[in-house]
Amino acid sequence: MNMIKFNWGTGIALVYATFAIGMVTMVLISTTHDPGLVQKDYYDLDLNYQEHLNGKQNTAALEVKPAVLYDETQKMVLIQLPAGMTATDGKVKLYRSASVADDQYLEIAGKSLIQIPVQSKVGGRWHVELNWVAAQKNYYYETAILI
Repeated sequence: MNMIKFNWGTGIALVYATFAIGMVTMVLISTTHDPGLVQKDYYDLDLNYQEHLNGKQNTAALEVKPAVLYDETQKMVLIQLPAGMTATDGKVKLYRSASVADDQYLEIAGKSLIQIPVQSKVGGRWHVELNWVAAQKNYYYETAILI
């Protein structure tokens, strides 16, 4: 019975072959994995960053900030704009950092109280981004809540 001799050349060949197979496997796995944490419209967000910054500054100048609460009995997120303020345009983004699939967007034009039912949402830390226009001024507010 002839056995293959294990020498330095065979060992080096096995190490290179194992490394190559491992790298090909990692490339295949990484191309099929969707991280889901990257904004799809990052270019538009970058172009409109000054508008976003102005919205944050306008919100910081408000005496009373929007109230974002989680009502556990009704399983709802309640967002109350400052008194006397109604959004003429805007939207709310409710998202969880762990998965893009859970993101929820709502239009809030004509509202000062926003109610978002969250019965089907996974519990944990959620982020609320509120963009709205009132009296021809842009506003932006973000916070995190536990559901």
